[in-house]
Amino acid sequence: MKQTTTTESSLAAAPRPAATPRPAAAPRPAAVPASSSNLAVAGRSFLLLRVAAALLSGLFLGLAYPPAGLDLLAWLALLPLLLVPQPRRWGERLAVGYLFGYVYFAWSLFWLNQVGFGAGFLLAIWCALFPMGWYVFLSALMWHCKSATDKERQLPGAGLLLLRQPALVALLAVLSACAWVSCEWLRSWLLTGIPWNELGISQYRRIGVIQLAEFTGVHGLSFLIVLINGVLAGEGAYVIRHWLSAAEKRGMPWHVVMAMALTLPLCWLGTRPEALPDADTPSIRVLAVQGNLPQCRFWTEEQCRDAQLVYGDETRKGVANSAAPPDLVLWPECAVPATLDYPPYRYARQRLLEDINLPLLVGATQFRENPLDKENPLLFNSAFLLTPTDVIAEYYDKVHRVPFGEFTPFGDQLPWLRDLIGMGRDLTPGLAYHVFQLPRGAKAGVNICFEDVFPYLSREFTRRGANMLMTITNDSWYNESSGAEQHLSHVVFRAIENRRPLLRSGNNSHSCLITPNGRVLGQLVDEQTGAIFARGAQLYDVPVSDDWGTTFFTRHGPLFARLCVLVTLACWLWLLKAWHARKRRQYQAIKGIAPPTP
Repeated sequence: MKQTTTTESSLAAAPRPAATPRPAAAPRPAAVPASSSNLAVAGRSFLLLRVAAALLSGLFLGLAYPPAGLDLLAWLALLPLLLVPQPRRWGERLAVGYLFGYVYFAWSLFWLNQVGFGAGFLLAIWCALFPMGWYVFLSALMWHCKSATDKERQLPGAGLLLLRQPALVALLAVLSACAWVSCEWLRSWLLTGIPWNELGISQYRRIGVIQLAEFTGVHGLSFLIVLINGVLAGEGAYVIRHWLSAAEKRGMPWHVVMAMALTLPLCWLGTRPEALPDADTPSIRVLAVQGNLPQCRFWTEEQCRDAQLVYGDETRKGVANSAAPPDLVLWPECAVPATLDYPPYRYARQRLLEDINLPLLVGATQFRENPLDKENPLLFNSAFLLTPTDVIAEYYDKVHRVPFGEFTPFGDQLPWLRDLIGMGRDLTPGLAYHVFQLPRGAKAGVNICFEDVFPYLSREFTRRGANMLMTITNDSWYNESSGAEQHLSHVVFRAIENRRPLLRSGNNSHSCLITPNGRVLGQLVDEQTGAIFARGAQLYDVPVSDDWGTTFFTRHGPLFARLCVLVTLACWLWLLKAWHARKRRQYQAIKGIAPPTP
């Protein structure tokens, strides 16, 4: 070292010859960094990884619902999307997020193609927009966190693999869960709403964990699933980084601590009793009849006659074979494909009621006078309580209609759309949340088919004094597909949210009693084969009491979902502010403007 220093000083002291001026060289283009090609290759590789992650996550979520019913997959399904670094470009974010959402819904709604060719794929086009919104939000949040913490700006992605602060990972897990709930809540009411297959619905058979719905509704389960996915992804990212670099250091795992704190209350919820009513709680005996009849788009006189014979015979046999006389006979929605006043249907029903001498609750359509247009009566889809003399004692008109099934959105403005769908006319929505006064002090709120996927209807019935809930539905549109079981999974949460027993009557399957804790009991099956698509009648003892009170969800509604929406909106505003500040700094740097002093 000393010798080198002496040589350098002597060279510095020696006189140097005058430098000859060189001719000015022609300007050369700026050299491209050697790493640019590598970055381009890495970018394409990351794109392929993101596409694969979207496909895997969408497929895993679809498999969590019937018919596969691999519900535990939901707790791991988002790991591919969370671990693969998220894109920087908005177009790529939209594409990857939409691909994920479309695979998710196209797979889980495949049964809907039974109604019409491609119906499930078409509905998935709309539903996929909401998981896409979640992914775009997550990607924007990841990139902001990366730019604020990571000096290596040239990496073609941002994600949990690049974030080394456990507290920040915990915050991201919470915010991503809030964003998912916000997207589900938006999907549940936008354009009349399609809340089918919300993420928490997949856990309907997990009796312990779904008790959370008493306080948060199904959105609490969705929040918890996304949160656990985020926690597991954070742990996975740490393991990968530690494997790649032995120097990886770890601080306090705040995301794990937070997840444990949130899941501990579930241990208490899982210990709640299976059934709320005591043994001495009074009950109403209801005979539910299931005809298991095929359905088609156009009702015919032959179908009407066959349905009358099937439901009449099964009702008579069910009453005769009952150990105790029923208090009420229950038929599903559109048990007979005719209006309630159709003469052949009315005559056959009168003979049946005279034979059994019992009231009948049945779903049917009915024409009523239009006060604004006498020549065009209104058509309603309703539930009717008929006396043994076939007199309408009470009725409830369906409030929430099925879009493109019972009405055409914007049909008045776009008449060609109604013709394209093949709907001759729209059904008229009901305006009142009527609670039926049944024998033995039973007060029933009746959901008609699609209505039971909306929590607000069962909640409103309960607030108006219902001590039991009912669902009458016709799922035979979907033949023997998984659509009926998916429909059943939503009803389980209606019972838990309001802590009311729920009796379900289906045309072709899944007639059963659901306890206030969400357990499915007494499902009607074929006595010979055990098949769920069966014909028959079954007697249910439904406990009823006016002393059960109301739940937190019944009193306050989707308060938890609304809080998640507020958190998500606040985070979006913060991201927009941060983006604007970053763009302003870039502009000042280009213009050579000094930033303002604090």
